[in-house]
Amino acid sequence: MDTDQNLNKQPMQPAPQPVYVQAVNPQQAQMSGQPAPQPVYVQPQPAPQPAQPRIPFTTTIAEKVIAVLILPLCYLYATMLWTGGDSWKIMFGVFTLVFLIMGEVMFRTRKRTFESWAMMIMTIMSTVSITFSFGNVWEPFVKAFFTHLFAVYWILVRSGRLAEGETSHMMVWDGITGFCVMPFKNWPLNARTIVSIFSRKDKKSKKTVPIVILASVIAIILFFIALSYLRNADDNYDRIISAIGDFFKIDWSFVPKLFIMAFAGTYLYGLMGGCFRETEAQVRKRGDNIKWFVGKLRKVPGLVWIIFIGLFSAFYIVFFVLQGSYLFDAFAMRLPEEFTYSEYARKGFGEMCGVMVINFILLWLSTRTSETLPKGVKAACTVLNIESMLFALIAFLKIYMYINAYGFTPLRLQSIWAASVLFFACICVTVSMFTGKKTAKIWFYVSAASLAALCMVQFPEVAERA
Repeated sequence: MDTDQNLNKQPMQPAPQPVYVQAVNPQQAQMSGQPAPQPVYVQPQPAPQPAQPRIPFTTTIAEKVIAVLILPLCYLYATMLWTGGDSWKIMFGVFTLVFLIMGEVMFRTRKRTFESWAMMIMTIMSTVSITFSFGNVWEPFVKAFFTHLFAVYWILVRSGRLAEGETSHMMVWDGITGFCVMPFKNWPLNARTIVSIFSRKDKKSKKTVPIVILASVIAIILFFIALSYLRNADDNYDRIISAIGDFFKIDWSFVPKLFIMAFAGTYLYGLMGGCFRETEAQVRKRGDNIKWFVGKLRKVPGLVWIIFIGLFSAFYIVFFVLQGSYLFDAFAMRLPEEFTYSEYARKGFGEMCGVMVINFILLWLSTRTSETLPKGVKAACTVLNIESMLFALIAFLKIYMYINAYGFTPLRLQSIWAASVLFFACICVTVSMFTGKKTAKIWFYVSAASLAALCMVQFPEVAERA
């Protein structure tokens, strides 16, 4: 904001005047015996520049090998979806291990940073907890979801393709980049890389690959539709096809597996190969465009946000007053007479966490869209943040009373973790607001590391009691 004001204070420079040249030389006209015409001045035209040569599409050996190997790896991933019991957990472990190896091979020339090591360790921790069925705080499918988040962010960190070069307040945009921008922007990259193995004219593959893929998909779909019609039309034909399938032991579930393999392979290679081929400057430019766009939103007068945040704070104060005897019993570690420990801990826990998330969004909007950031806006944000801390502390103490009475269970430990992470976020926001220090990175890694650690926690189940 200060930079924009300084620019506005600078004096306006006069626009450069165009340079003109005479269209006809008077001396040449006199030598030819003709009367000298009046000089006519025209603006010279720039000389035509030669067309820039088109850069051919070239690939490294590592790109070609990974583009091919990622397909059977993704077929393993697709097979995992049809596998029950504990077998899918082993497949998931193999998939994650090979994925990490591929990432290291792709970015082997880039120096490893502390963040890349940290994200790799978190990915391995959550994967080990799934593969060896260790840790019962989270369900296996939930831990698999966490592993996907860790792995994608690890690729961004390992390749150095974060908006500001490291984890920052742009982490939400970095997540969008990893899960949406990179994979879908580089969607045909896997097929182009594979075609480049067999084609010397790689520059034509960009036009050829989409047509080949589209034609192949349409042909496969039409084939199986026709086969289905023929099997329904004649019972003998249906028995013949079934006998052929039984003879070759064909599992017709491989058809959807192939589609999942193609989608997952293209998606993952779009992420990995896109991070490899795009430069850090291109990624930074996209991040700068987002910051420029957010900067353009600084149109709201500070008084407007003071009024809105003041209304939120006033409603929260009224809520605290009306529910004071109920809410603040947690500070005295005293259970209200009309509640059991279970009811007291669960009543309003999710709602208070949701209110805190709304408050964080409100704080972000107010600090990013205010025309200026006067002391009044900072004071209103501080009051709102203190109220958020109070919500988090009450939620934490209510769950703590429940645990103190009946012990730990996975759900209670998850609730403690959620309340603690939100409370720590309030602290980070307060520190950043008053000191200007960037605390988003600290909050991210404390939250992610504690989440990965919880995936490894194993304790005896405690029966739920009221």
